[in-house]
Amino acid sequence: MFDLRPYRQFLTKNERNKVYLRKNSAEGKLVADSKYKTKRILAKAGVGVPKLIARFKDEEAVERFEWEKLEGNFVVKPVSGYGGEGIVIIRRKGRKPEEWQKMNGEAVRTEDLKQHCKEILAGKYSLRGMADSVILEERIKIHPMFLSLTRAGTPDVRVVVYNKIPVMAMLRVPTEESGGKSNLQQGAIGLGIDLATGITTFGVEGKEYLMEKIYDYGKKKLRKVNGIKVPMWREILETAVNCQKAIAGLGFLGVDVVLDKEKGPMVLEVNARPGLSIQICNKAGLRARMEKVEDIEVRSVNHAITLAKYLFGESFFEKVEVKEGVKTVSPIEVIRVRIPKGFKPDLQKSVPIKQGKHKVVEVRAKVDTGAFRSSIDKTLAEKLGLLTEERVLYYRHYRSSLGRHNDRPVIGVTFWLKGRRVTTAVNVADRHKLRTKFLLGRKDLSGFLVSSFKAQ
Repeated sequence: MFDLRPYRQFLTKNERNKVYLRKNSAEGKLVADSKYKTKRILAKAGVGVPKLIARFKDEEAVERFEWEKLEGNFVVKPVSGYGGEGIVIIRRKGRKPEEWQKMNGEAVRTEDLKQHCKEILAGKYSLRGMADSVILEERIKIHPMFLSLTRAGTPDVRVVVYNKIPVMAMLRVPTEESGGKSNLQQGAIGLGIDLATGITTFGVEGKEYLMEKIYDYGKKKLRKVNGIKVPMWREILETAVNCQKAIAGLGFLGVDVVLDKEKGPMVLEVNARPGLSIQICNKAGLRARMEKVEDIEVRSVNHAITLAKYLFGESFFEKVEVKEGVKTVSPIEVIRVRIPKGFKPDLQKSVPIKQGKHKVVEVRAKVDTGAFRSSIDKTLAEKLGLLTEERVLYYRHYRSSLGRHNDRPVIGVTFWLKGRRVTTAVNVADRHKLRTKFLLGRKDLSGFLVSSFKAQ
C-alpha cells in the first residue's frame, strides 16, 4: 500500500471540496455533470468528441431504437453518471442473434442493454440519484501505441487543468478487473506523465498499490512503467486547455482524453470534481502546483502549455541511473544554455557552439542548494535572447531587503549540465556585480550529487 506521509503538499479531499471546487460555478458544474451538454458545447467549440449515435430520454425511446442495425463499437453511458459507473462498452456483435460482446469478452443480450438503459433512466447511476437520460455514442478506435498495453478497453489520458494551465496528467489503462473502464477506483492502472515530454514516470494499480512493470502484449513480456511515450502529447494538452476555455465557470477540472487512431485526441468526459489518485501516480501534490499558478494571467493556449512544460516538467530521465550513473557537480560548473532558434547572441567572449541540433553558449554557474529555483543575470538573459516578452512565463512579485516591491520575470530556459538536459523556469535577477551570471537552484539539481570541493 502506498504511503503518502513522505510527500508534502498533496491536495486532500477536504481542501479540494472547500477551496478549489469553489472555483467552479453552479452553471459550469451543471454542464460538466451532463455528458450530453458537455458534448454539445465542446463540439461547437471545435473540440473533438465521440460521435453521438442516440439519446434516450424515456423507456419508449429505448424500445423504439433499432438496436439490430448497430454493428458494434458503441458505448452506453448515463448522462449524469460519475466514477465510471453505469458505462457499458460494446466491442462487436455476438455469435448469437440479439447478442453483443463487451470489451472483456463477456456476452450481453440486447434485452440486457435495454434493461440497463432503463436503470440509468431511473437514476441508478446518476450523480444525485435522480432520473437521468442515456447517450449512445461511438467507441473510440484505440491508437496502435496503446494496443500492447491492454486487451480490456481503451486507455485514456486524464489532464487536470487549473487556471487554464495543465498542472498534472496520468495515463489510465483499463484492466479486466476494471471491466474495460479507465477508472482507478474500479481497478484500472494509472501511470503518471511528465508534462514536458509526455513520457510516463511512475505507476499505480487501483488506487493504492505501486507497480514497476506493466505487461506488454505485443512483446509478450513485462516492461517498465516509466519511459512510455504518449503520442500527440502537445495536441492532448491543447485539447484539455480548450475544454476549460469552452465551458464557462470551470476553474478547476479534469479532462479525459482518448486517442483515436484516425481522428486524434477526443474528449470522453469533463469532470468538475477530479479525483486525487493522480497525485499518487505522479508522486507529486496538486495543491503545490495549483498554488504556483494561482495568479498567473494566461495569454494563450500556447502560453498555458509553455507554463506547464517549464513549471512542472519532471527531472525524469529513462534509465539514467543504469546508463550514466549518478553525476557529481562542483560548487562552480560550466553549463550550456540553449539559444532561441534564429537569434544571434550579443556576446564578445562566448561563441555559440553545437549541442546536438541546438546552438548553445557556455556559461559559468554557481551551485546554491539554499535557493529553490535557478536564476540568470538580466543582462545575460537579454544578450541570449531569453528575455523577450513572448518568452516571459510570468512575473513573480517579491520584496527586497530594503523593503522595495518589485516584479521579477520568470523565463523558460533549457540548459545542459554534465551532459544532462534540464528544461526549467528560472528567475531573472541583477547579478552584474557577481562573477557567475547563472545560479543553479536545488530544483534543477535533482539526480545530482553536490560536491563540497571546487572543480580544478
